[in-house]
Amino acid sequence: MLEDAARAAFACLPGMPLPRLGRRWPRVASLLLLLLPCVVSAAPVAGGASPAAGATLPARKPGLWEVTLAAHAAQGPGSAMQPEVTVRQCTSAAVEPVMLLALLPAHENCSRTQVTRRSGQGGGHEIATTCSTHQSPVQGRMELWGDLRSVYAGTFSVRFPQAPQNNVGPVRFQGRWLGPCGAGQRAGDMRLPNGITVNVADDAARVQGHAH
Repeated sequence: MLEDAARAAFACLPGMPLPRLGRRWPRVASLLLLLLPCVVSAAPVAGGASPAAGATLPARKPGLWEVTLAAHAAQGPGSAMQPEVTVRQCTSAAVEPVMLLALLPAHENCSRTQVTRRSGQGGGHEIATTCSTHQSPVQGRMELWGDLRSVYAGTFSVRFPQAPQNNVGPVRFQGRWLGPCGAGQRAGDMRLPNGITVNVADDAARVQGHAH
């Protein structure tokens, strides 16, 4: 199901060739950034994962956020540079754990999420996830700065210990609050650069259902 979604997303992106997936899935997922259902299972609602004891995921203000990710490439030789990407996310308190971590690509079957709040040098949060995809370990890391009420910025990195050529990051991103979600939008909706809207929360629920 996830690979079918990847093919559909690529097919709708203007000028983007349809990739061969298979063993290249981790690299494809990193190129898609946050645009595919597989990434949402990094959030606490999927696969039984939850924040570490005593840790709480930060949450952005409910409403419509515009998030822009800087151009980047995987670290393997010959990896193509991916252009800047901007998406819009409609979030709420209920779906924010999914939406916030949707930036972390290629995450499935997450078993651990750790959150650390920094007290010095501008504060912010560090989030580390331990997950797997296709039975291979994946380590994600996200750093956040800002008030999460009107504007924020950060970086994310993803490491594949068994396939370091697929490593991604640190990738810079920034978000700004646009206002309430628009008419007809649902919490969890994410508008992709190709104009298609997917509901990340619904995808997370489906992944969780298949896991059981």
